[in-house]
Amino acid sequence: MIDSFALLLTHGLMLVAAWRLLGRRDLDRDEDSPPAAPPLRNRGRARRDHARDA
Repeated sequence: MIDSFALLLTHGLMLVAAWRLLGRRDLDRDEDSPPAAPPLRNRGRARRDHARDA
């Protein structure tokens, strides 16, 4: 009984830790990296708008 409880407790705590880590918004961003390029579908529109303004 104690062995099953210990396994359940430790694995449950690891699951909670992983769940909380994956839910962080800053997990996939580096502060030192340059900003990402806009998605491909918006690049053409941004070029047309920039050409219109110039």
